[in-house]
Amino acid sequence: MKIRKKIARTISELLKLSTLAFLGVLFVFIVNHYYQIKDYVNTLSEGLNIFVFFDKNSKDEDKILEILNSESSVFVKEYVNVAEAYNKTVEKNPLLSNISLPNDSKFLQAYAVVKPKSIPDNDFLIKIRNTIEEITGVDEIIFDASDFLHYAKIQKQLLLYEKAFFIIISVFFVLLVLKFVLIYIAGSDMLKKAKRFFLYLLSTGLGFLLFWTVCKYINYSLLISETAVLLIIPFTCALGIMFDRIDIE
Repeated sequence: MKIRKKIARTISELLKLSTLAFLGVLFVFIVNHYYQIKDYVNTLSEGLNIFVFFDKNSKDEDKILEILNSESSVFVKEYVNVAEAYNKTVEKNPLLSNISLPNDSKFLQAYAVVKPKSIPDNDFLIKIRNTIEEITGVDEIIFDASDFLHYAKIQKQLLLYEKAFFIIISVFFVLLVLKFVLIYIAGSDMLKKAKRFFLYLLSTGLGFLLFWTVCKYINYSLLISETAVLLIIPFTCALGIMFDRIDIE
């Protein structure tokens, strides 16, 4: 009978260690997905450009740039004068360098690349278009509204994930403090708890190492930072302590 209990206890302990390792991998996978979305948002952000073309007859482009930079919702990322605009056009179309004439650059327009300072929505796009169109010397405004709206949607989802992470971690921290207060009141052996925490740490660390190896083998993109991994592993171990039975001395 004692042997059966010992075997059952050993198997139960192994199941708990395996469960913690699995949870650690799951948390890493979820947070890595967050980092993938964040990387995607950063890539989208690079393409959120509003091209403001200046009137060919405008002689006060510095004033236009000053007005654009004074807007609270946007900033000027780049200014391209006529000569630079011509060079960029030739770079994209090498054939033009062989057939262009010296005065061809005069047919192009100087322009500014403007980017939003905050998360853009449909109201932002309408407002910024109306505002820029009222600036004297501006000839045309070009941007892809669908890219801006798609970016806004993904960015809001990212912010929602961040709020959810903050709430979950805050609640867990409060519960963990209460758990340790109860452990202290019960007079449990803290050294024993420390040993169990180390065992959980070893199990969770091995679980992550196995997950990392599999990801490398299947070429799965791991964008999660080392700092995040080093926080997730002890977080998972603390979760194991949370579900441990309190030994009353």
